[in-house]
Amino acid sequence: MVALLALVLVAIERASQPSSWYWLTGPPRPTAGSTTQPGPDHDPARPPTPTPEIRAAVAIPAEDLAAITDDSVGLRSEEIGPYHRILARARDLPNRYLESVASDTAFPVLLRQPEQFRGSVISVAGDLRRLMRFPIRENDEGISELYEALVFTADSGTTPYRIRLTQPPLGLPTGRMITPPVPVRVVGYFFKRDQYIVEEDLRIHSAPMLLAQRIDRRIDRLTTSTRLSTSDAQRMRWAVTLLGVVVGGLALTLAWSWRMRSGDRRFAREGLKRATAAPEGAIEALAGIKTVDPEEFFREMSEQEAVGDDSPATDSPPADSPPAD
Repeated sequence: MVALLALVLVAIERASQPSSWYWLTGPPRPTAGSTTQPGPDHDPARPPTPTPEIRAAVAIPAEDLAAITDDSVGLRSEEIGPYHRILARARDLPNRYLESVASDTAFPVLLRQPEQFRGSVISVAGDLRRLMRFPIRENDEGISELYEALVFTADSGTTPYRIRLTQPPLGLPTGRMITPPVPVRVVGYFFKRDQYIVEEDLRIHSAPMLLAQRIDRRIDRLTTSTRLSTSDAQRMRWAVTLLGVVVGGLALTLAWSWRMRSGDRRFAREGLKRATAAPEGAIEALAGIKTVDPEEFFREMSEQEAVGDDSPATDSPPADSPPAD
């Protein structure tokens, strides 16, 4: 039983590893539409080294950042100018400039300390669940088209990043609810901790707002690694190994069951006989005892009863009866 339990635990551990099933399904391959759509200046594998010129071009003027405040539903009047200027900067800068200075900042950190990251370039990788056109305010920056994307990440829970984009999305589905969600990556300026009203419960939620140029499909590093396809011989070897494990487990179970049943039969044949056998010398001690045949005993009893019933009765008067005249 201990060996069977150990075998089950090892099998569970082995089955929990995705690579254990490659003999059946083959290694994972990039699915259609899962690769990043790179622009002419976008090379995610080798972002350029940020030079002082690049940092100066990416930096947001301090006077624009000073006018931005957190926790408001929509834009305040003093934020409209910086909002459009930062959008225009994200639109006009080469995307490789933004890539070179982008940092990965955790979602909870942005919500707790928005003032420390305001104007910084943030990289976000998550699942796209909404992508729609967004209303455009009158502006002096020539922004005529705007989109809003809701991106959920592993650490954002049920609250998305709200991302405004100046370029039309290429190769991405649009709509109020994108199912299944599409893995994407965005690089943009962190603008503020925005507040919005959820339609389902009419409650106010807070979410980071990013101003970006575009949104790209994402491909994970694991899926880009080169793998050799599993050959038929390897799959056959895995199948034979799995079959051997199953047969071995069944044989072990049958052997254990046979051993238990053999022990039961041996006990019934030998152990029970020993337990119910008479002690040594007990049978010999009964040799001198007179025995009576039960049938003969009951026959004698019946004969005695019959003789008693046939004996004549005496007509003697009672002792206290008076004498006859």
